[in-house]
Amino acid sequence: MNETYGKAGRARNLLRAALAVDGFVLFIALCAATNNNGGLAWLLLLSLAGMTGTALWYATKQGYWFVRRIERTWKQVCAGLGGNFVGEGNDYLASMREGVRSGGKYYVATQTKVIYPQLKNIRGNDQAWTAEVRFFDGQTIEEYNAHAAAYALSYSVPWVGFDLDEESGLIRIRAGQIQVPVAYDYQEESW
Repeated sequence: MNETYGKAGRARNLLRAALAVDGFVLFIALCAATNNNGGLAWLLLLSLAGMTGTALWYATKQGYWFVRRIERTWKQVCAGLGGNFVGEGNDYLASMREGVRSGGKYYVATQTKVIYPQLKNIRGNDQAWTAEVRFFDGQTIEEYNAHAAAYALSYSVPWVGFDLDEESGLIRIRAGQIQVPVAYDYQEESW
């Protein structure tokens, strides 16, 4: 689906949980299959396939793939802009992996990774959508509006604008057709 209306985050979490349970139960089922004929293990694996299929169906219906495409394009544009749009964050999974590799023989510093501002609460479709930007400290709306043309080109929409959301205090992105500002509240007259 090429649209979403706010439940894609829940669908993403449900899909991640289903895949994590699948991995754990697959390990247990393979261990159980070595001890008996494997009949119960096959039944367990089939039920897990049904559960994962249902989670995948729900994620697709909620626009999960649309949201992933929007977020991937966002990260690519931020990487291309560089400067304040690229940051550095801790990568705890890589730190644990390096710690296991060291075998406790030497100190492993916390590993880092490249991070970008995040999009949250994406709503809309291919022609027009909105989202909240979780920006880095020190960034301003003017910095985002200065690069609005780059975002518009990457999303293949005629207009992208950034403004402050008074409720959440986050920067809001609007992408799509040029919109009439709310202050003018234009009403078309009928003859």
